[in-house]
Amino acid sequence: MSARIPEHRRPSGFTLIELMIASAVGMVILVAAMAAFDLQDRFSRNTERLLGAQATTGMGLTMMARDLENAGLRFRGGVKVAGGAPYAAVVRAYDNLGAAGGITSLASAPSGASPVVKQTGTAAGFIPGTDAFEVLQGSSVASTQRLGAQVSAITVLSPSTRTIVIAPNPFVPNELAGPTVANVDTAPILMFWKDDVHCIARVTQVIDPGTAASATVNISSVDQNLAASATAFGGGCPAFQQNVEVLENRRRYLIYQSDNSDPTKPGRLGLHVQANPSCNPVTTLVACSMALAAPRMIAEGVDDMQIAWRVPPAYSPPLTPPLDQGWCQQKPANPTCGFDAPNAIDNPVIGERMASIIGAQIFVASRGPEVLTRPNEPVPVLLNHVPNPPNDGIVRSIMQASVVFRNMVNP
Repeated sequence: MSARIPEHRRPSGFTLIELMIASAVGMVILVAAMAAFDLQDRFSRNTERLLGAQATTGMGLTMMARDLENAGLRFRGGVKVAGGAPYAAVVRAYDNLGAAGGITSLASAPSGASPVVKQTGTAAGFIPGTDAFEVLQGSSVASTQRLGAQVSAITVLSPSTRTIVIAPNPFVPNELAGPTVANVDTAPILMFWKDDVHCIARVTQVIDPGTAASATVNISSVDQNLAASATAFGGGCPAFQQNVEVLENRRRYLIYQSDNSDPTKPGRLGLHVQANPSCNPVTTLVACSMALAAPRMIAEGVDDMQIAWRVPPAYSPPLTPPLDQGWCQQKPANPTCGFDAPNAIDNPVIGERMASIIGAQIFVASRGPEVLTRPNEPVPVLLNHVPNPPNDGIVRSIMQASVVFRNMVNP
């Protein structure tokens, strides 16, 4: 006969149903905790991305503002009368890149080599609908030879060509060498200016390399790529006793995405700069090339840049509907600046407004992936550019910088 275990000493436990319920509850709690941790991690990574983009964008804006200010340092900001200089020797602006009838390709050299086209599919290119600009600067070395040169004589050969004598001679020997002048990318490009008038030309032939006292050369007007053009000079530029500088530094700022066809090396989107090779002809005796290198990123994550160029009201026709007439903007069916016209730099009317630029306001945006979407929340309008689609549920991070050319503050 077996012994009977007292009732109070029987082992106790959970039933199968209780264990299943507890496991289910625990799983729900674990999934919720993991989701919370994942959301927090995504918020953290997104915040770091935005902070990083803002930090690098801030440096990029500083670079652009500095270049714009320095470009305007030696050129007084704007023509005085209608019919003034048709060339913007300081800033070359491009509005609404990739628009129908506008600029769909930016040559990187006067020869037309290595153009930057609009981005499509996985191919590299500039982002359509964004703005871009170039800054052209003369001598980076404040030498008497470079900065003291003037036009001492001028002969008109045709509407687009001149023979000029420059004194003192601003050129170093290699800049006027035969092969150099024949090379469209390294032939000297000259910047003429006096008071409120400035224009650009390029050396096409050396008549007399001269001495330190003077040099005689043939020059031609330029096209959008800075190559020789048949477009007539205008506005009394170049002219007798105008100052002459040899163009040395060229930089272009644009929103660009690199090639995205290789899944192991995804394309990078952001604010990029193109620059010609660093040069100092006075010291090295090597002619500068105006060919721009491939775009180099200075701020990742920036996907839009819009710029308002400040010109005197007299040179900026009224907008419809009326807005601040001093801000030169591009509006649908109301091209008040014409920056997107391929020949804007050569147009006697449009060029006047470009030559009248005295400042700029730059807006940039970083879209990127967001942790939480916000359906039907309108996206901020970026100056004169409405993102497409207008309601994409993503709130953009926007930064801006304002620039007034130094010579307008300290004439």
